[in-house]
Amino acid sequence: MKKLWIALLLLIPFWGATAQVKTTPATTETGTLKVLVKGFKNTDGQLMIALYNTEGTYMGEKTFRSSYSEIDAGEELITFDNLPYGNYALAVIHDENNDGKLDKNDFGIPKEGYGFSNDAMGKYGPPTWMQASFVLNEKELTKLINLQYGIPE
Repeated sequence: MKKLWIALLLLIPFWGATAQVKTTPATTETGTLKVLVKGFKNTDGQLMIALYNTEGTYMGEKTFRSSYSEIDAGEELITFDNLPYGNYALAVIHDENNDGKLDKNDFGIPKEGYGFSNDAMGKYGPPTWMQASFVLNEKELTKLINLQYGIPE
């Protein structure tokens, strides 16, 4: 019996190391995210896109990546290259007056176009990370965002 316990104690360090290797695979794969934004009511101002890669930074000032571009038509396609596979969320603003922010009226209702990945909408503000997040786990992924103006229907 004593030999059995000694044998089991000797195997424990190897058992833990094997389990750890299986549960923490490292990936260096990257993909391309294409963001198709539709529904501009005009071509004034700029399109602002914030890409977040963690729930902790979502809707904060620190973005993982961002994009600013002129608006040429009723839809725009923006590409983010070399993104590590993982979870992301997008927030989009049609900044019509080029002031770098989403303008709102006295009641807090947006006066400019806005949208989120998965076309998610929050009840009294932006959607949660769970509502807006998605997984990039392929070489190319396209996300469609339909702009909203005012209170979502």
